[in-house]
Amino acid sequence: MHNHLHALAVFARVAEAGSFSAASKKLGISASVVSHHVTSLERHLDTPLIYRTTRKLSLTDAGKRLALSANLMLQTAEEGFGEILQQRSLPQGSLKITAPAVLQYARFLTRVSTFLKHHPRTDISIEFSDRQSNIVEQGFDLGFRVGQLDDSSLMSRKLAEGRLIICASDDYLDKIPPIRTPKNLNNLEMIDLAGVSKVIKLCPTKKTAQGCSIRIPHRISVDSGFAARRMAEEGCGIVMLPDFFVAAALEDGHLTHILPDWQAPSFGIYAVWPPNKGTNYLRSTFLDYIAAIAKTDPKSDKVFVAKS
Repeated sequence: MHNHLHALAVFARVAEAGSFSAASKKLGISASVVSHHVTSLERHLDTPLIYRTTRKLSLTDAGKRLALSANLMLQTAEEGFGEILQQRSLPQGSLKITAPAVLQYARFLTRVSTFLKHHPRTDISIEFSDRQSNIVEQGFDLGFRVGQLDDSSLMSRKLAEGRLIICASDDYLDKIPPIRTPKNLNNLEMIDLAGVSKVIKLCPTKKTAQGCSIRIPHRISVDSGFAARRMAEEGCGIVMLPDFFVAAALEDGHLTHILPDWQAPSFGIYAVWPPNKGTNYLRSTFLDYIAAIAKTDPKSDKVFVAKS
């Protein structure tokens, strides 16, 4: 049946206009194409829909009944298009989002809350997890990723960039020899976080020495950034976490930045979404809002800094 929907729409315009030529002008196609669509419907239904004369057209009884149904179909479709297009002036609808658990301890949530206040006809559900979700299979409209993106068919947009910070508590640092060079890290214990490389690549900020790669042994492994940070604060070892996630702990003195003259790798914060045809206007509006705040926020840590 779906193969005949286009022909049905053309037939509705013919019935409304009263002639092939008038319908062709409204539709922007030739009168011969209009006639072809009507003829294809008559062949499919095996019944005449229009009586043709040299002067005018008239609908058969079957044509009149089909015209009513065709007009109802077009009206319903136009209402559906209108509801979707209306979102362009007033965002509305639902977004299902997946995000790393570390983002629930950041100003990111404040920005989401502000978006909801500005757009009362929107609903947002967020699943926070340090386990990466399959966006397509689990039906998410949008996902956030921290780190390097894997190759995939997902669409993506980079929202911000940060760095990994190596840090530990003063209690832990007081019990070990001073850390003056990356080689001093070899004898320490690292709190291992799933998804973070076991090999730390460091580059000097002043370019006075060559970069190096350090593998730090570990006896603690967790799959939660929050757990890794808390264990570091408790003096269980050193940890390497995103700068936005440890900013407050560094400021409060719960953690101390190790080797600040050496830079750990940078990482990106990305939005990813399924490669559907067309544009999800609500998703685009939401991402534009987050990205705009990231660019205009006077604080350099932007929307992803950890809350104090």
